[in-house]
Amino acid sequence: MRSYRQLFSFMCDLGDGIQDHLPEEMRTEQLGLEEIVGLWVDNKSYLEIRSLKKDMAAYVKKCEEMDYSLDAIFPYDDFLLFVPERFGCDESVLFSQVLPMIEQREAETNRSLPTDVIKWFKSIYARPIP
Repeated sequence: MRSYRQLFSFMCDLGDGIQDHLPEEMRTEQLGLEEIVGLWVDNKSYLEIRSLKKDMAAYVKKCEEMDYSLDAIFPYDDFLLFVPERFGCDESVLFSQVLPMIEQREAETNRSLPTDVIKWFKSIYARPIP
């Protein structure tokens, strides 16, 4: 069974990006959905991105089958309540919109497992030897 860790991580970043935790009058620099997706993809590894895409696809599929058991994986009953309020759609519809954004950002930044491994090797060899 999937753990849906990346989906949880993305939803936390999404809530932070739109400043859902703040009262309406205190929200200042809210990010757009594309900006949040871009930042999330840029700060994650290829494997984490791939895991998020699988998490979202599984969530959408279960919702299409009217199986809402995945909502129980989130720690709070109201964890996803900001989605309909802020985006005007259900979570599965939002995830269907986000998946192409993730794939587009992946293509723009040339994300793949080999490029992540090369970047990791470069970071190791760029460190000064103590």
